[in-house]
Amino acid sequence: MKKEVSIQLADYPESLHPFLENSKAYDTSSHSGAKVLYLDRGYYLKIDSKGSLHREAQRIKWFAKEGLGVPLIQYISTDKDYLLTKAADGLDATHFLQEPEKICQAMAKALRELHQLRPADFPTNHHLAHYRKVAQEKYEKGYFTPDAFSMHFGISSQEEACQLIQEKGHLLTENAFIHGDACLPNIILKENGNFSSFIDVGLAGMSDRHIDIYWVIWSLHYNLGNAAYGDIFLDHYGRNQVDQEKLRLVAAFEAFG
Repeated sequence: MKKEVSIQLADYPESLHPFLENSKAYDTSSHSGAKVLYLDRGYYLKIDSKGSLHREAQRIKWFAKEGLGVPLIQYISTDKDYLLTKAADGLDATHFLQEPEKICQAMAKALRELHQLRPADFPTNHHLAHYRKVAQEKYEKGYFTPDAFSMHFGISSQEEACQLIQEKGHLLTENAFIHGDACLPNIILKENGNFSSFIDVGLAGMSDRHIDIYWVIWSLHYNLGNAAYGDIFLDHYGRNQVDQEKLRLVAAFEAFG
């Protein structure tokens, strides 16, 4: 549930004041660490440490230009980063849980089309290199957070996950343009259940399609509590595009958070 919060204009850059004045603000922050405010005049304001939102601002501009995302209103970097966007046209997919098959179909179509893009002007991010680096660093620190879903893929120990990554990590390739965090809250659907836009696109770029596919299946299972909807999503996406061994490999990477 959104929690209304008070806004002190003096705490924000002056160029944001026209958007904050006479607005009710609600804290919609999630687990990412960034503070996210919904302004009831139709905007979202994301606040994080200095420099941390620059990459996301670049990607928001690209998604908006392609008709796949929300317009960027302002990106300001002072003592902190401030990212102001228009609110999306529609609701995130968690608002359609009573129509799970419609969610599966809409997400499959949107991601299949996204994965086919080969943008020439998109900022590079070396996603897979970073993906491997983070897993290695967290392994060395003893970090390991398997859940019931990763165990579904047979990932039950830190050593097992690490061995799988070492032996088969090279199988992940930059074969698609991915969202990078393709869970239900980041896919906006129109009232009729059709795709509207992507949000939270800071991890987007060329990488392996199975990362997005894994997170959709994980998110469907998490929100609906039924593994069958992952299968329905795969049916709509196209099973000939999916390698179960690569999904298991992604589960190993994600067990290191």
